[in-house]
Amino acid sequence: MKIKTLSNLLILSLVIILTSIFLLSEFAYAQSWIPLPPYNVLWPLWSPALSPPDPVTGAPTPLLTSLDQNTFLPVEPALVWDPSLPYFYFLYNYIPAYGDPVIKYFDPLQGFVSPFNSFNTWPPNYMQTAVLDPVTGTTSIVPAPITLPLGYETLFLFDPITWLNFWVPLVNPFWQEYYGVNPYLLTAADLLNPALTFTATLL
Repeated sequence: MKIKTLSNLLILSLVIILTSIFLLSEFAYAQSWIPLPPYNVLWPLWSPALSPPDPVTGAPTPLLTSLDQNTFLPVEPALVWDPSLPYFYFLYNYIPAYGDPVIKYFDPLQGFVSPFNSFNTWPPNYMQTAVLDPVTGTTSIVPAPITLPLGYETLFLFDPITWLNFWVPLVNPFWQEYYGVNPYLLTAADLLNPALTFTATLL
């Protein structure tokens, strides 16, 4: 009798564990974005190139855990989103002849006017703030994280498929003409998940 009870408990425990793993995995797949400190920009979990599946759980795993000016991007372009904007930022590694490498981002608003002058050092100015030290009188620039709306985890306000298919073929050549040829830049097809479908979600 005791062996049968122990066997039933073991089976029940295994069922609970497997169900939990399944539900957590499903939750991870349902989530489309994860915020990266220190600025709270959203990193796409729906892109296998930027968030490849974990070999054990299958859940998308971001290539980065934080993003600042000196982060090295394992792939280019990466993209992040401020959900108050109707476009993504494209991110590239910039390695100058002198000085430390930094991230540059492409701003589509400037890109319409002057594509070759639309790459700026990450982050945008509005994601930073000046803080005055009352003791020393010196000013330092610190992160000003963006405020994320409720439901940001699954938010889509515009079609990323159409947007990436339009911009990536334009921005990559701009970058390479200005900063040097990189044969390993990702294409729109690389960044997109073939299973991705667009469903608008309103704020």
